[in-house]
Amino acid sequence: MEIITLNLSTAMSTSATLTGYIQTPSEEIPGKTQRPVILIAPGGGYTMVSDREAEPVALAYASRGFQAFVLRYSVLPAMWPAPLLEAAEAVHQIRAHAADWYLAPDQVAMLGFSAGGHLAAALSTLAAAPFLADQGYQAADIRPNALLLGYAVVSLKATVTSKSRSAGRLAAGLQNPEMAQLPLLKEAAELPQQVTAATPPTFLWATATDETVPVKNSLVFAEALAAAHVPFALHVFPQGEHGLSLANSLTEGQQGHTVEPTVTPWLGLSAQWLQLTFPGAGIVV
Repeated sequence: MEIITLNLSTAMSTSATLTGYIQTPSEEIPGKTQRPVILIAPGGGYTMVSDREAEPVALAYASRGFQAFVLRYSVLPAMWPAPLLEAAEAVHQIRAHAADWYLAPDQVAMLGFSAGGHLAAALSTLAAAPFLADQGYQAADIRPNALLLGYAVVSLKATVTSKSRSAGRLAAGLQNPEMAQLPLLKEAAELPQQVTAATPPTFLWATATDETVPVKNSLVFAEALAAAHVPFALHVFPQGEHGLSLANSLTEGQQGHTVEPTVTPWLGLSAQWLQLTFPGAGIVV
Protein backbone atom coordinates (compact mmCIF):
# COMPACT_ATOMS: atom_id res chain seq x y z
CA MET A 1 0.00 0.00 0.00
CA GLU A 2 1.15 3.49 -0.87
CA ILE A 3 -0.06 6.45 1.21
CA ILE A 4 -0.19 9.74 -0.68
CA THR A 5 -1.19 13.23 0.43
CA LEU A 6 -2.25 15.88 -2.05
CA ASN A 7 -2.70 19.55 -1.17
CA LEU A 8 -5.90 20.90 -2.68
CA SER A 9 -6.06 24.43 -4.04
CA THR A 10 -9.31 26.21 -4.93
CA ALA A 11 -10.42 29.78 -5.50
CA MET A 12 -11.27 30.07 -1.79
CA SER A 13 -8.62 28.02 0.00
CA THR A 14 -5.30 26.21 -0.11
CA SER A 15 -5.42 24.37 3.22
CA ALA A 16 -7.38 21.21 2.42
CA THR A 17 -5.65 17.87 1.91
CA LEU A 18 -6.58 14.61 0.23
CA THR A 19 -4.91 11.53 1.70
CA GLY A 20 -5.09 8.32 -0.29
CA TYR A 21 -4.50 4.74 0.81
CA ILE A 22 -3.58 3.24 -2.54
CA GLN A 23 -3.37 -0.51 -3.03
CA THR A 24 -0.87 -1.15 -5.81
CA PRO A 25 -1.39 -4.06 -8.23
CA SER A 26 0.41 -7.35 -7.66
CA GLU A 27 0.95 -10.27 -10.01
CA GLU A 28 -0.15 -12.50 -7.15
CA ILE A 29 -3.55 -10.78 -7.05
CA PRO A 30 -4.79 -10.57 -10.65
CA GLY A 31 -7.66 -8.39 -11.80
CA LYS A 32 -7.13 -5.59 -9.28
CA THR A 33 -5.83 -2.80 -11.51
CA GLN A 34 -9.02 -0.71 -11.17
CA ARG A 35 -10.52 -0.72 -7.72
CA PRO A 36 -13.67 1.09 -6.55
CA VAL A 37 -13.17 4.29 -4.55
CA ILE A 38 -14.43 5.51 -1.19
CA LEU A 39 -13.85 9.20 -0.38
CA ILE A 40 -14.42 9.93 3.31
CA ALA A 41 -15.44 13.31 4.73
CA PRO A 42 -15.15 13.07 8.53
CA GLY A 43 -17.41 15.09 10.79
CA GLY A 44 -16.57 17.74 13.36
CA GLY A 45 -19.27 20.41 13.19
CA TYR A 46 -17.20 22.42 10.70
CA THR A 47 -14.88 23.33 13.61
CA MET A 48 -12.52 20.37 13.24
CA VAL A 49 -12.10 17.19 11.18
CA SER A 50 -12.45 14.08 13.31
CA ASP A 51 -9.58 11.60 13.33
CA ARG A 52 -11.99 8.92 14.58
CA GLU A 53 -13.94 9.13 11.31
CA ALA A 54 -10.89 9.35 9.05
CA GLU A 55 -8.06 6.81 8.79
CA PRO A 56 -9.73 3.95 10.72
CA VAL A 57 -12.69 4.11 8.36
CA ALA A 58 -10.44 4.37 5.30
CA LEU A 59 -8.51 1.27 6.33
CA ALA A 60 -11.74 -0.62 7.02
CA TYR A 61 -12.87 0.02 3.45
CA ALA A 62 -9.41 -0.70 2.07
CA SER A 63 -9.69 -4.16 3.61
CA ARG A 64 -12.87 -4.62 1.58
CA GLY A 65 -11.16 -3.84 -1.72
CA PHE A 66 -11.39 -0.05 -2.05
CA GLN A 67 -8.91 2.64 -2.87
CA ALA A 68 -9.72 4.80 0.15
CA PHE A 69 -9.28 8.56 0.51
CA VAL A 70 -9.79 11.02 3.36
CA LEU A 71 -10.66 14.65 2.70
CA ARG A 72 -9.51 17.06 5.40
CA TYR A 73 -11.51 20.11 4.42
CA SER A 74 -11.43 23.70 5.68
CA VAL A 75 -13.29 24.51 8.89
CA LEU A 76 -14.08 27.76 10.70
CA PRO A 77 -13.00 30.49 10.35
CA ALA A 78 -13.08 29.44 6.68
CA MET A 79 -16.43 30.36 5.16
CA TRP A 80 -18.89 28.38 3.08
CA PRO A 81 -18.64 27.32 0.28
CA ALA A 82 -14.89 26.74 0.73
CA PRO A 83 -15.42 23.12 1.91
CA LEU A 84 -17.74 22.46 -1.03
CA LEU A 85 -15.13 23.61 -3.52
CA GLU A 86 -12.55 21.42 -1.78
CA ALA A 87 -14.85 18.39 -2.01
CA ALA A 88 -15.36 19.10 -5.72
CA GLU A 89 -11.62 19.38 -6.23
CA ALA A 90 -11.04 16.13 -4.34
CA VAL A 91 -13.40 14.16 -6.61
CA HIS A 92 -11.89 15.86 -9.66
CA GLN A 93 -8.37 14.88 -8.61
CA ILE A 94 -9.38 11.30 -7.87
CA ARG A 95 -10.84 10.87 -11.33
CA ALA A 96 -7.94 12.72 -12.98
CA HIS A 97 -5.49 10.27 -11.37
CA ALA A 98 -7.48 7.14 -12.15
CA ALA A 99 -4.61 5.47 -13.99
CA ASP A 100 -1.94 6.55 -11.49
CA TRP A 101 -3.97 5.42 -8.47
CA TYR A 102 -5.37 2.20 -10.00
CA LEU A 103 -9.03 3.12 -9.58
CA ALA A 104 -12.27 3.00 -11.53
CA PRO A 105 -13.39 6.60 -12.21
CA ASP A 106 -17.03 5.52 -12.61
CA GLN A 107 -17.08 3.81 -9.19
CA VAL A 108 -16.43 6.74 -6.88
CA ALA A 109 -18.44 6.65 -3.65
CA MET A 110 -18.39 9.45 -1.07
CA LEU A 111 -19.04 8.77 2.61
CA GLY A 112 -19.69 11.58 5.05
CA PHE A 113 -20.28 11.59 8.79
CA SER A 114 -22.25 14.32 10.58
CA ALA A 115 -21.04 17.67 9.16
CA GLY A 116 -18.94 15.71 6.69
CA GLY A 117 -22.18 14.04 5.65
CA HIS A 118 -23.60 17.48 5.03
CA LEU A 119 -20.63 18.22 2.79
CA ALA A 120 -20.97 14.91 0.90
CA ALA A 121 -24.71 15.42 0.42
CA ALA A 122 -24.15 19.01 -0.70
CA LEU A 123 -21.69 17.96 -3.39
CA SER A 124 -23.98 15.17 -4.52
CA THR A 125 -27.05 17.38 -4.83
CA LEU A 126 -25.45 20.68 -5.91
CA ALA A 127 -22.85 19.40 -8.39
CA ALA A 128 -24.69 21.03 -11.30
CA ALA A 129 -25.06 24.43 -9.60
CA PRO A 130 -24.04 27.38 -11.81
CA PHE A 131 -21.67 28.60 -9.08
CA LEU A 132 -19.60 25.42 -9.36
CA ALA A 133 -19.67 25.64 -13.15
CA ASP A 134 -18.33 29.19 -12.84
CA GLN A 135 -15.42 27.74 -10.86
CA GLY A 136 -14.63 25.41 -13.75
CA TYR A 137 -16.28 22.24 -12.42
CA GLN A 138 -18.56 20.09 -14.52
CA ALA A 139 -21.23 18.08 -12.72
CA ALA A 140 -20.25 14.80 -14.36
CA ASP A 141 -16.67 15.25 -13.16
CA ILE A 142 -17.38 16.08 -9.50
CA ARG A 143 -20.61 14.26 -8.65
CA PRO A 144 -19.94 10.95 -6.83
CA ASN A 145 -21.39 7.78 -8.31
CA ALA A 146 -22.70 6.75 -4.90
CA LEU A 147 -23.37 8.59 -1.64
CA LEU A 148 -23.15 7.22 1.91
CA LEU A 149 -24.34 9.25 4.89
CA GLY A 150 -23.68 8.41 8.52
CA TYR A 151 -25.77 10.42 11.03
CA ALA A 152 -25.51 13.31 8.57
CA VAL A 153 -26.80 16.85 8.94
CA VAL A 154 -28.87 17.57 5.84
CA SER A 155 -31.71 19.80 7.02
CA LEU A 156 -31.70 22.88 9.22
CA LYS A 157 -35.39 22.40 9.98
CA ALA A 158 -34.77 18.84 11.12
CA THR A 159 -31.79 19.81 13.27
CA VAL A 160 -32.33 23.27 14.71
CA THR A 161 -33.95 22.07 17.94
CA SER A 162 -31.10 19.65 18.67
CA LYS A 163 -27.69 20.11 20.30
CA SER A 164 -25.97 20.38 16.90
CA ARG A 165 -23.28 23.05 16.82
CA SER A 166 -23.27 23.17 13.04
CA ALA A 167 -27.04 23.65 12.84
CA GLY A 168 -26.88 26.53 15.32
CA ARG A 169 -24.14 28.25 13.34
CA LEU A 170 -26.00 27.74 10.09
CA ALA A 171 -29.20 29.19 11.56
CA ALA A 172 -27.29 32.22 12.83
CA GLY A 173 -25.56 32.59 9.49
CA LEU A 174 -28.82 32.65 7.56
CA GLN A 175 -30.02 35.47 9.79
CA ASN A 176 -26.85 37.47 9.09
CA PRO A 177 -27.42 39.58 5.93
CA GLU A 178 -23.77 39.31 4.87
CA MET A 179 -23.49 35.55 5.40
CA ALA A 180 -26.86 34.94 3.78
CA GLN A 181 -25.34 36.14 0.50
CA LEU A 182 -22.69 33.42 0.47
CA PRO A 183 -23.04 31.19 -2.60
CA LEU A 184 -25.25 28.13 -2.13
CA LEU A 185 -25.69 28.70 1.62
CA LYS A 186 -29.49 28.75 1.48
CA GLU A 187 -29.49 25.64 -0.67
CA ALA A 188 -27.12 23.93 1.76
CA ALA A 189 -29.51 24.61 4.63
CA GLU A 190 -32.14 22.24 3.19
CA LEU A 191 -30.42 19.60 1.09
CA PRO A 192 -33.49 17.34 0.77
CA GLN A 193 -35.00 20.11 -1.34
CA GLN A 194 -32.01 19.87 -3.71
CA VAL A 195 -32.47 16.16 -4.44
CA THR A 196 -33.22 15.37 -8.08
CA ALA A 197 -33.14 12.30 -10.30
CA ALA A 198 -29.43 13.10 -10.85
CA THR A 199 -28.63 12.57 -7.16
CA PRO A 200 -26.52 9.41 -6.83
CA PRO A 201 -27.84 6.24 -5.19
CA THR A 202 -27.61 6.73 -1.44
CA PHE A 203 -26.96 4.62 1.65
CA LEU A 204 -28.06 6.23 4.92
CA TRP A 205 -27.60 5.10 8.50
CA ALA A 206 -28.39 6.73 11.81
CA THR A 207 -29.51 5.91 15.33
CA ALA A 208 -32.94 6.64 16.74
CA THR A 209 -31.47 8.06 19.97
CA ASP A 210 -29.04 10.58 18.43
CA GLU A 211 -29.67 13.84 20.30
CA THR A 212 -27.14 15.89 18.33
CA VAL A 213 -28.31 15.21 14.78
CA PRO A 214 -31.87 13.89 15.01
CA VAL A 215 -32.73 10.85 12.90
CA LYS A 216 -35.28 13.03 11.13
CA ASN A 217 -32.38 14.26 8.96
CA SER A 218 -31.98 10.80 7.45
CA LEU A 219 -35.73 10.28 7.17
CA VAL A 220 -36.42 13.48 5.25
CA PHE A 221 -33.50 12.85 2.91
CA ALA A 222 -34.73 9.32 2.24
CA GLU A 223 -38.21 10.70 1.57
CA ALA A 224 -36.75 13.13 -0.97
CA LEU A 225 -34.83 10.32 -2.64
CA ALA A 226 -37.98 8.22 -2.90
CA ALA A 227 -39.89 11.13 -4.43
CA ALA A 228 -37.13 11.58 -7.03
CA HIS A 229 -36.98 7.81 -7.73
CA VAL A 230 -33.34 7.61 -6.61
CA PRO A 231 -32.31 4.17 -5.30
CA PHE A 232 -31.48 4.20 -1.60
CA ALA A 233 -31.05 2.09 1.52
CA LEU A 234 -31.93 3.40 4.98
CA HIS A 235 -30.84 1.79 8.25
CA VAL A 236 -31.98 3.23 11.59
CA PHE A 237 -30.49 1.47 14.60
CA PRO A 238 -32.48 1.56 17.84
CA GLN A 239 -29.76 2.95 20.11
CA GLY A 240 -26.47 4.79 19.99
CA GLU A 241 -25.25 8.32 20.54
CA HIS A 242 -23.93 10.71 17.93
CA GLY A 243 -20.49 10.24 16.39
CA LEU A 244 -20.16 6.46 16.58
CA SER A 245 -17.91 6.08 13.51
CA LEU A 246 -17.21 2.32 13.25
CA ALA A 247 -18.94 1.91 16.65
CA ASN A 248 -16.22 -0.48 17.86
CA SER A 249 -13.05 -0.24 19.95
CA LEU A 250 -10.99 0.96 16.95
CA THR A 251 -12.80 4.29 17.02
CA GLU A 252 -13.72 4.51 20.71
CA GLY A 253 -13.74 8.11 21.89
CA GLN A 254 -12.34 9.62 25.07
CA GLN A 255 -15.68 9.41 26.87
CA GLY A 256 -16.05 5.73 26.09
CA HIS A 257 -19.63 6.05 24.83
CA THR A 258 -18.93 5.42 21.15
CA VAL A 259 -18.80 1.63 21.23
CA GLU A 260 -22.19 0.23 20.29
CA PRO A 261 -22.18 -3.42 19.13
CA THR A 262 -25.70 -3.18 17.72
CA VAL A 263 -24.52 -0.52 15.26
CA THR A 264 -21.30 -2.14 13.97
CA PRO A 265 -23.14 -4.00 11.16
CA TRP A 266 -23.50 -0.73 9.24
CA LEU A 267 -20.08 -1.20 7.62
CA GLY A 268 -20.88 -4.62 6.22
CA LEU A 269 -24.32 -3.47 5.14
CA SER A 270 -22.73 -0.57 3.26
CA ALA A 271 -20.30 -2.95 1.52
CA GLN A 272 -23.17 -5.19 0.43
CA TRP A 273 -25.06 -2.16 -0.89
CA LEU A 274 -22.00 -0.86 -2.73
CA GLN A 275 -21.51 -4.26 -4.36
CA LEU A 276 -25.08 -3.99 -5.68
CA THR A 277 -24.43 -0.42 -6.81
CA PHE A 278 -21.09 -1.25 -8.45
CA PRO A 279 -21.64 -4.75 -9.91
CA GLY A 280 -18.45 -6.62 -10.61
CA ALA A 281 -16.29 -4.30 -8.51
CA GLY A 282 -14.97 -7.17 -6.43
CA ILE A 283 -15.99 -5.63 -3.10
CA VAL A 284 -15.53 -7.89 -0.09
CA VAL A 285 -18.86 -8.21 1.72
